[in-house]
Amino acid sequence: MYRKYRKCNNLKYLLILAIVLLYLPVTSALAATKLNLYYYSTKQNVTYTGQQVKYTYNGSAINTRNTPGIIINGISLAPFNDVFVKSAIKLNYKYNEAKGILTLSQNGTTLVLTAGSKKATLNGKSVSLSIAPLKVKFKAQKVTKLLVPARYVAETFGYKYVWNSSTSTASLTAPMHLYYNNKNVSYTGTQGKVTVNGKSVNLGTMPSIIIGSTAMLRAWKVFSASGIGADYYYNKSTQVLTLTLGDNEIKLTMGSKTAKVNGKSRTMDTAPLVVLNKDTNESYIMVPGSFVASSLGYDYSWNSSTKTSIITSRAAEDEDNQDEEDGPELGDEPISDSVALNWGIDTDFTDEYNKASGLTDTSEISEDMDISANIYSVSKDSKADSNIEVYSIHSYSPFSKSTVKLDNQTLNLHINNSYLNNGNDSKDYNLGGNLSDSISASNNYADLSTDINFALVNADTGYELSLSSDKCTLYLTLCPNFVSNIEAGTMSGNDYVKITGLKNLNVDLTEENNIITIKIPNTVNATGENYLDTALNSLKSVKSTSISGNTANIILEKSDSAEYTVSNTGNTYLITFTNGDTEENEDNEEYSLKIKIPDDVSYSEVTNEDLYYKNQIVIRIPGDYRDFYDSNPIKSANSVVSNISVGYKSSKTEIVIDTSKLQGYKLKDLDGYIGVVLGNPTDIYKNIVVLDAGHGGTDPGAIRKLNGVTINEKDVNFKIMYQLTKKYFNAEDSEIKAYYSRYDNTKVDLYDRAAFASKVGADLFISLHMNANNSSTPKGTEIYYTGSNKATTENGLNSKILANIFLNSLPAKVGTQKRYISNQSLAVCRENTVPAILIELGFMSNSSDLALMVNSNFQEKSAKAIYDILCDVFSAYPTGR
Repeated sequence: MYRKYRKCNNLKYLLILAIVLLYLPVTSALAATKLNLYYYSTKQNVTYTGQQVKYTYNGSAINTRNTPGIIINGISLAPFNDVFVKSAIKLNYKYNEAKGILTLSQNGTTLVLTAGSKKATLNGKSVSLSIAPLKVKFKAQKVTKLLVPARYVAETFGYKYVWNSSTSTASLTAPMHLYYNNKNVSYTGTQGKVTVNGKSVNLGTMPSIIIGSTAMLRAWKVFSASGIGADYYYNKSTQVLTLTLGDNEIKLTMGSKTAKVNGKSRTMDTAPLVVLNKDTNESYIMVPGSFVASSLGYDYSWNSSTKTSIITSRAAEDEDNQDEEDGPELGDEPISDSVALNWGIDTDFTDEYNKASGLTDTSEISEDMDISANIYSVSKDSKADSNIEVYSIHSYSPFSKSTVKLDNQTLNLHINNSYLNNGNDSKDYNLGGNLSDSISASNNYADLSTDINFALVNADTGYELSLSSDKCTLYLTLCPNFVSNIEAGTMSGNDYVKITGLKNLNVDLTEENNIITIKIPNTVNATGENYLDTALNSLKSVKSTSISGNTANIILEKSDSAEYTVSNTGNTYLITFTNGDTEENEDNEEYSLKIKIPDDVSYSEVTNEDLYYKNQIVIRIPGDYRDFYDSNPIKSANSVVSNISVGYKSSKTEIVIDTSKLQGYKLKDLDGYIGVVLGNPTDIYKNIVVLDAGHGGTDPGAIRKLNGVTINEKDVNFKIMYQLTKKYFNAEDSEIKAYYSRYDNTKVDLYDRAAFASKVGADLFISLHMNANNSSTPKGTEIYYTGSNKATTENGLNSKILANIFLNSLPAKVGTQKRYISNQSLAVCRENTVPAILIELGFMSNSSDLALMVNSNFQEKSAKAIYDILCDVFSAYPTGR
C-alpha cells in the first residue's frame, strides 16, 4: 500500500514537472537571476526576469558596471553612459537629469532624447521612436541610469548592430568614417576584396566599397601595383587619372561619370572619387571596378558570397562552372549618342539601396520544431526615418515553418505551431510604420498556428522573411521601390529621358503647358534633389524631387513643338521626344507588292502572319474578296516572290506570298493599298532574336507528376516560349523580331537549332528549359552559357554578360529563387554564331517550382519577363540598325 501510494505521488510530480518544462521558454537567453528595478516613469518597483543584455564593440566586451541592458517589447534598452559614452564609441553627450533630456552627438549627427517620451529630434527634425528612453534605478547597485533604445542609437550614428538572442549579446561594430562628394559618410556597407587572375590584391587599410550598385576599387593597388601592371598617372591640378595598358588608355576625371577610353567618351554608372579615410587620415582614388577592368581588356565579375571583385585576363579560357555573381548590370555600356545628364544613386541612399537590392524575396522559412513558438512581442526595429522597415516577431522558443503571402494589400505571415503569449486570442499593433500602417495578430486553435497580418500602404511593396541564428526571432523586411538612375540626352537624333528603377516602375504621367510631371508612388527617389537646364532641342530641363509618402517626382520641361512617346519595359521608363514641326519625308522604300484594299475594308482590319518556316507571308482581310482580287490581280516584279495565291478560310480572305528564300517584311498603309517591303531580315528588322523552346516531339525532357497529372517539360517550354511570347514579340509596337526554332510538337536537332540563328540573321539566341535533380531540395532559376562561344556584338555584349543580365532580372520578375550562371558545354550555345544562353527557369523535381510551372499566371509572367528583359538588352546594347 505504501509503495503504491509513493509511486503514484512520484508520477504526479513527474507529470507536473513535465508540464512546467513544456511551458518554460527553451532558449538559454533568459537570465537565471532577477533584477530589482524602479521605473521612474510609472513610479513602480519591478522585478525584471527577462534577458539581461551584454554589449560588445568591435569584438570587445563593454563594461556596463553590473547594470545590464534589459528587453522591453522586444527592444534592447542600454545604459547610455556605459555603452555609448564611456566605451570606445565615445559619443559626445549632455544630460539634463532634472528634465530627463539627453543630447548625443558625433561626426555631425545630433540626437536629442527625452526620458519617457517616444518623440525625439534627429539633426533638428522630429522623429518617432518605437519605445521611449527609460530612467531606471538598479536597487541592488543603488544607482540610477537612463536606458536608451540601443539599436536605434547605434544605427543613427552609423554603427552596425547585430543581436544574438542565444547569448543575450548585442554586437556593435564601428563604421568606416569616410569623406567624399563633400560629405562625411559613416560607411557600414560591404568591405570588399579583389583578386587578379586568382591572386589576392593587398588593399591595405582601404577595402573596396559599394556606391550605388557599383564596386569601387583602389585604382593604384588594383590596376597598377597588381599583376595587371597598367601605367598610372594622376594630375592633381586637373584631377584626371590616366591608366594605360598596351593599346588601351583610360582618362578618368574625379567626380565625372564621363570617361575617355581610347579617345572616345564613355558613360559610367558611378563617377571615380577621391575618398578620404578619416580613420587613417589617408586619401585614395577609387574607381568603378567593372568599367575600368573591361576597358583595360579584362573580364570582371562580382562574387556576392565572398564580397570579392574577380578580375581575369580575357586570354584565359573561361573554366568557371558556377559563377555565383552579380554580374554587369544594364547600363555598364553607353546607350546614347550624347548624354546631357546621368544622375546615379546619391550617397544618402547608398546603404538603403544596397540593402533593398540584396533582398532575396524569401517568402518561406522551413523549420521542423517539436515545441510551439511562444510569441511575446512584435516590434519595428528600423529607424523612424528609414525607407526600409524591419519588423521583428519575438518568441521564447524557436519558430517552425513560416510563410508570407500577399493578398491584395494585406501581407499575411502564417506561423505554424505557435501561439500568442498575451493571454488574448488576438492583438493589434500600431508601430508607426510608413509601409504598413496597421498590424494584427490572431491565434488559430484549429491547427495551432498564428496569423500576423500587415496592412500595406501599397501592394507593390517588396518583402523578405528571415530568421535569427537562434531561430527565436522572425524578421519581416518591407521595402519600397527605388529610382536608381535618371539619364537624359540625344539618341539616334531624338532627345530622351530614361528612368531606371530597382523594380518595375508604376508611373503616373501628366502634362500641362509643356510641363510633364512623372509621379512614381511607393518609390524612393535615390538620385536625390537635382535640376539641370539640358540645352537640348526638345527637352529643356529635368528636375528630380520627392514628395510625401515615398513618391518619386520627376518634372520635365519640353519645347512647344516637341511630341513624345513612352516605353515602359520592366524597371526602365523611356520617354523619347520628336520635333513636331519636322515634316516627315514620304517613305521612298521600294515596295515588292502593292495590294489594293476593298473599299469597305480599312487598313486597320488587315492582319498578317509570318510563316517563315515555309518561306510564306500570309495577309488576311475579313470577308470573301476572291472575286475582287480576280478583278484586281496582285503582281510583283521582285524575283524573290515565287508565287501569290488568294484563298478563303475562316471567314477571311488569305493572300499567301511565297518567296524563294526566307524574307523579312513590313507592311505600310498606302491610302487604299497595302505596301509590302521584302528583304533580308537584317535589312528589315532593328533587333532579331531566336527563341528556342527546349525538347519536343519524341523528346519530352523532364517528366514529373503533379496531383496525378503527368507534366512534360517540352509542353511547359512550348507554352511559355512560343504560345505566350508571340503576342509580345508580334505586337505592332514591338521593336524585336522573334523567330522560333520550334513552332509545333516536333523534335528539332540541337545543331539545327543553333544554325537557325545564322539563317535568320539573329542577334541573340535564347533557349528555355525546366531543370530537374535527383534531390527535391534545389529550386530556382539558373542561366547557362558556353565559354567557348566567343560571339560578341559590336557594343560588347557576349553570352556571359547576357547570362548575368537575365540572372539579375528574370528571378525577380517571375518570383523564383535566384541561383547562379553556369558555363556548360551545350550544343545550342556552343555551336551558335551569336551570344546564346539557356534558361533553366525552375526545378520540376521541386514541388513548389513545379506548381509554379503549371500556373497560368506564372507562365504569362515568364513570357512577358523574357520580352521585357530583351527590350532592355537591346536598349543597352543597340544593334545600330
